[in-house]
Amino acid sequence: MKKLLTFLVALFVVVSVFAAEKPFTLGPNVKYTGTVSFSLGVTENGVDISGALVNVNASLPFGPTSDTQAGATFGITYTPFGGVSLTLSSITFSTPYFGAFYSTGKQFVSDYFTGKDYSTGAFTSAFSGDFADSLKLTFNALPGLEVYYEDKATEGAATWFSDMLLVKYAVSGWTIVGGTYNTGDTTTHEFGVAANGSLDLGVFKPAVTVFGGMVAGTSEMETAYDVIVSGSLNPVTGLTLAPTFKFAENLEKLDYASTNIASGKYFSLGVTYTTTFAPVTFTAQVTPKVNFATATPTTTLPLDELSAQVAVAPVTFYVKTTNADLLTENPFTLYVKASYADAMINASVAASWADVTEFATYTYIHGTVSIKATPELTLYSDVRKIIATENDFGYNVRATYSITPNVNLTGFYGTLTKDANGAYTEINPEPTWNVNLTYTASF
Repeated sequence: MKKLLTFLVALFVVVSVFAAEKPFTLGPNVKYTGTVSFSLGVTENGVDISGALVNVNASLPFGPTSDTQAGATFGITYTPFGGVSLTLSSITFSTPYFGAFYSTGKQFVSDYFTGKDYSTGAFTSAFSGDFADSLKLTFNALPGLEVYYEDKATEGAATWFSDMLLVKYAVSGWTIVGGTYNTGDTTTHEFGVAANGSLDLGVFKPAVTVFGGMVAGTSEMETAYDVIVSGSLNPVTGLTLAPTFKFAENLEKLDYASTNIASGKYFSLGVTYTTTFAPVTFTAQVTPKVNFATATPTTTLPLDELSAQVAVAPVTFYVKTTNADLLTENPFTLYVKASYADAMINASVAASWADVTEFATYTYIHGTVSIKATPELTLYSDVRKIIATENDFGYNVRATYSITPNVNLTGFYGTLTKDANGAYTEINPEPTWNVNLTYTASF
C-alpha cells in the first residue's frame, strides 16, 4: 500500500506545519559522519587503486522556530573517481500531539514479526524481500505507545491491507507488541501478540517471554505459541545456576520471525562453577536438559566446559575439554593453548582434538606471533597445520608500518589467508603477496 503510506506521511507533515505557530525553516547545522579510505595496493597481478566512503550519514535538522520540529538524514554513495549521490534515509518530525519517524528502510520492532538474521545482523531475507519503507508514530498523551506501519514492497494478491501494522506498548517493565500482516503474495493474514518482561521472586528474577498468534497451516489457520522463562542466581560464591523453561509450537510457520525464534519444549539447568587458587582458575559447566517435545521425554547432560587456566605473567596455559552428552557414548574434545605476552612480544600456540583418546589425530595446530620492533613497525606471523590429504600446512609473514596515525604501509607473504570471520585459517596451495598503502579517516 505504497500510496497509503505516501498519503499518511504527507498528511502528517501538513498537520505538523499547521499545528505550529510558524512553519519550520531550514537551519544551517548540517552534520556529516562517516569514514573515508584510500588504498594503493601492489600484488603479483599488478597495481590496484581504490577509494571509498563508508558508514556515511548526513543529518539535516530544521530550525526549531516553533513547537514543531523536523529533520532528515541522508545516505551518501561514492563511486571511486566517479561521482557522489545523496539519497534520503529518513524524515523525523514532531508536534505537540504526535511524533513521526519515516524510514526508507524497514524498522525492527519484535523478533516475532520483523525478523533479524542474528548471524549477519541484517533482516531476514523473507522480511527484507517482502517489505520496504516504514513509519513509526509516538503520542505525547500516551507515553510508551508506538505504532509501526511496515509497507509491503508489492501489494500481492491481498484484497485488503497487504502491509504490516504493529502496536508496541511499554508499561511497568513489560513490553507488549501486537499486530497483523499479510503473508507473501497471498490473501492470508497472520496476527499475534508478544510480551516480555521480568518477575521479581525475591532471590530469583526470571525473564519472561510470551507469544500467541494464528499462522497459516497446511490447510487452515493454526495456533502458534511460545513461553520462555529463564534467569540465573548465585547461591554461593562461584556457583551460577541458570534454569530455562520453554514451551513453544508452530513458530517455524511465522513468516517474518527472527532466526532466534524456534519451537521446542524443554527444561534445562545451566550449572557453572568457577574457583581460583592463584595462579590457577578452574571452570566447570554442565547443562542438563529434559526435552518433552515428544510423548517420551529425553534427557541429555552435555559437558559444556571443564577447564583450567594457569596464569604466571608473562605466560598463560589453558586447557579445556567438552562432551556432547555424558549420558551416552561421546568423545571428549580437547583444546589447549599456551601464550606469552609482554610489551614487545605476543605469541601463542593452540591445538584442538575432536577425540582426546586419538591424540595423534588433531583437528589443527595454530601458532601466532607479533613483535613490536619499533613504535611504528610491527611484525606478525601465523602458521597452521591441519589433518588433510593436501594443503595441510599454511604460513604467512606480515608487517605494518605506521607512517602517520592515518597512513599505514602493510605487507603480506604466505599461503595462510583470512576466512570469512577475519581469522587466518584458509590454506592456499600457492603463496601470495601484497603491499598496501592505506589512508583512513573518520569525520
